[in-house]
Amino acid sequence: MEGLLYIAFNAFCIAELLMIFGKICKGVDKRMGQVMLGWFIIASVILLCSDIVWGIFEFYIGWGKYPALSFVVNSVYHIFTGVVAYLWFLFCESEQKSRLVQSKKSLILSLIPLFVLVSAVVGSNANHWVFYIDSVDEQYHRGEFYPVLLIVCFWYIAHTTVKALIKAFKKENYLRKKQLLSLASFVIFPLAAGVLQVLFVGSPMLSAGLAFAVLHVYINSRELLISIDPMTQLNNKKQMEDFLDSKMKSKPENKELYVFIMDLDYFKQINDKYGHVEGDEAIVIAANTIRQTVEHTNHFACRYGGDEFVIVCETSKDFMPKEFIEAINRRLLENTQSAGKEYELHFSVGYKRYSPEFNDVRDFIAAADEGLYMIKNSRARLSDMIKNTTV
Repeated sequence: MEGLLYIAFNAFCIAELLMIFGKICKGVDKRMGQVMLGWFIIASVILLCSDIVWGIFEFYIGWGKYPALSFVVNSVYHIFTGVVAYLWFLFCESEQKSRLVQSKKSLILSLIPLFVLVSAVVGSNANHWVFYIDSVDEQYHRGEFYPVLLIVCFWYIAHTTVKALIKAFKKENYLRKKQLLSLASFVIFPLAAGVLQVLFVGSPMLSAGLAFAVLHVYINSRELLISIDPMTQLNNKKQMEDFLDSKMKSKPENKELYVFIMDLDYFKQINDKYGHVEGDEAIVIAANTIRQTVEHTNHFACRYGGDEFVIVCETSKDFMPKEFIEAINRRLLENTQSAGKEYELHFSVGYKRYSPEFNDVRDFIAAADEGLYMIKNSRARLSDMIKNTTV
């Protein structure tokens, strides 16, 4: 009965993981983090499948009857324990927008602990490093280097968890705090389950910990989509209003607060001439340009709606708003050209510096929007004058 419960419990957790994996595959969220979460789930399923086979040997067959197969089963189980920890590490780093996942050299270096673990497991066949099957009692035993497995897994999970915690309490990550704390809290489930499984050999605690952790992360990622524009992956209007409201209430005396509202010039002509699919691509190029501009700053960017975007900037007193706008448009032109587009993209931008006369967020945004309207209106009048002169 004990063996049957062990196998059934793992099978239930596998079914739950596969259900979540199916949801991810069918979803519209194709960010790198979601891809890594999918790979994490696949590795977890392989780990739990090997745990089922482990249970069959432990409770029904015995380890000494098929020594070669026993070694393979244990090797797969121990190696994929490390692989799961590594893939969680990559998922968490990508969700934190870490430079590590963007550098081939850093990725290779991050594989070193996993390579050490795999070498120790493979070497267990001759040296009994991580585990061995005793030839006398034909029982599974942990080797003297079994702590290497624990250290490698702990390093991957603890390293990225500490980073998430530190970032969560940084001022510029105000609106990402919930997401970062969610990433950090993941460690509670598998860590607690892993400790229990180490203490009580033959219990399926790790499978429960993984299943609960994945469910926790998946639910939080779905909640995050509510605050993210699905096309551009920028924050949405509601998140921006919440952020701006908090800044207006707590603006430091030595800082300036600006709102920039911008839209793409002649966007309707792009849609009419090239189609709406190309129009969507133009919006994505514009959003990526804004993302690059605010990267590594405490500026907050959002898609306001349609082809309109908003950037909230808390800056020093010597900030030059016109130079900031020129820099965005230069980068937008470069990105459009590098994408091989037949058209050029350009932002019209209205902006406003905060002053106490603004009672709420809407007043502040409306003032910036008025500046945008004046720019668009003066451009339209100039265009009409040129047409009349030509006629």
